Amino acid sequence: MEIRLHPDLLSSMDNGNFAATLEAHGLYNTFQFVLRLSPAVHRKLAELPVGIVTNHEVGFERTQAFSTYLHETIHWWQHVGSTYGLILSLTYPSQAHANYTHLKELLQKVGFQKSVRELALALPGPSTIENISGLANRIVNNHFDFGAFRALTHDANSAKAVVHDPLFESIGHAHQIAYGNNVLVLAATADPDFKVLQHPKEWEEPFHALNNEKEKGFYFGSRVELWGIGAREIFEGQACFAQMQYLAFASGGNLDLNDFKALGMLHGVYEVAFNAFLKATQLERPSSVIHPTVGLFLLVCDMAINPGSGFPHRIWPHYHSFITDTDPGARFLMLATVVRLKCPTVVTAIQHYSREEYIAVTEELAHHSLNDSPLAIAVTCSDWTKEGAPFRGLVEEHRLFRFKPGNMPIRVLFSHFLSFMRDKLKTPEFFCWPGAWMAGERVSEQASELFDRHSALFMDKEDDDGIFPRLVPGRDASVVQEVFDSFYAINLTYDMTDQWIRRPGPFTYNYRWLSQSASHGDIKGFADSHFETIYGVRPDAVQTFAY
Repeated sequence: MEIRLHPDLLSSMDNGNFAATLEAHGLYNTFQFVLRLSPAVHRKLAELPVGIVTNHEVGFERTQAFSTYLHETIHWWQHVGSTYGLILSLTYPSQAHANYTHLKELLQKVGFQKSVRELALALPGPSTIENISGLANRIVNNHFDFGAFRALTHDANSAKAVVHDPLFESIGHAHQIAYGNNVLVLAATADPDFKVLQHPKEWEEPFHALNNEKEKGFYFGSRVELWGIGAREIFEGQACFAQMQYLAFASGGNLDLNDFKALGMLHGVYEVAFNAFLKATQLERPSSVIHPTVGLFLLVCDMAINPGSGFPHRIWPHYHSFITDTDPGARFLMLATVVRLKCPTVVTAIQHYSREEYIAVTEELAHHSLNDSPLAIAVTCSDWTKEGAPFRGLVEEHRLFRFKPGNMPIRVLFSHFLSFMRDKLKTPEFFCWPGAWMAGERVSEQASELFDRHSALFMDKEDDDGIFPRLVPGRDASVVQEVFDSFYAINLTYDMTDQWIRRPGPFTYNYRWLSQSASHGDIKGFADSHFETIYGVRPDAVQTFAY
């Protein structure tokens, strides 16, 4: 049959406007944890038959719609199924947890004032560990360091902006604070005795030594080295090329890179990482999206966003390389360079998108780059869930979707990460090259089951406003709804904590993405109620800063 791509069904991710599903065909939001699809895509997906069918049976428009769903699902996987993605996703919860005790103390000493950053700037005299100025500055600096980690690893523009902020100390400090506090939160959630996680206090002396020795990147005033590429470009490149592979296999190989580029699917941020990969490896640009070079590119993306240092493995003895060991952009360029300098045979190694090829190439690249292989990381995380292991209980909570009280969002995200790692250990090829395994001759019931099992937890619907939990067979609908309500109540408190610390003026309630039909009063009441439960004060009682 004639293959015709419909531009109205192509994915168009807009990082700046996550809620505008009528203007973009698929969206995923990092800190709302929501996957959104346009009404057009929803309608086409609703027309798909149940079970495994050929692409010829469903028609190419529906295949395109599913490719958009696949693209955005990959964004969910990146955030909840990779080690960097989990660390990134946890920075908002950890940001609030790290300052909770300090904020409660500040409330007791000076009352409910906003913002804390303005208060810290206005208080007279030196800042010491004993006085209010020191307390306010500790809150502001803690809060800033999480944001600095996000900005430094996201892309070059956000990295450049944060290094010029007067609160910025060093890249190594931001990485240490983000990783250390995330590990502490995970330990408090399910490993309080640090049976498997490395206690961050073990890092303090080695990082302090790097600071004293003026190791580049680890002291105030150190020269800042940026990579020109970050997680944003890697995430978008990985999702876009996997989506194009899916469409190419669905078309029987009749679509090439020029076809996708001519239709506006391959442009801007979607090809930055691939172009950087070609430049670093010095490989020629292939014409086909199912060429081994593209398969290798997707594998390098997978490795780049799955560091092992600090989590789940120990940092020792590689403290001096902690920045480049954990920054996705640095890892991506390093791995691509290793391909050129030390592993030329891997260039043509990926022919069948098999488990054997995945293992062979990742092990070779990991060996020559002195990094943990993705499967070594997956083995560690899977061992954590064995009978008698610290995180075994989280596996059962995830299966039933019945989570113990305390740290709800963290329990939800981490349990899904552990489930993802268990399946990745068994079938890494599926998660590295999903487009190759969900269309064409490789389509299978197993691939369909894996995709369903790891689809996003929270989505929108075609005819309803707001977002909804995805119902899964075997899970009680009322229990799922309870988890959903608790998850987002706490999530809004994280945002309001962020406002309290760094934004001047009254609290704002820009939460219409949660429900368009609910009134402003309903949304405000929902957010205020949980904030009061956590901090013991009503947001309306805040005194906006007027010094």
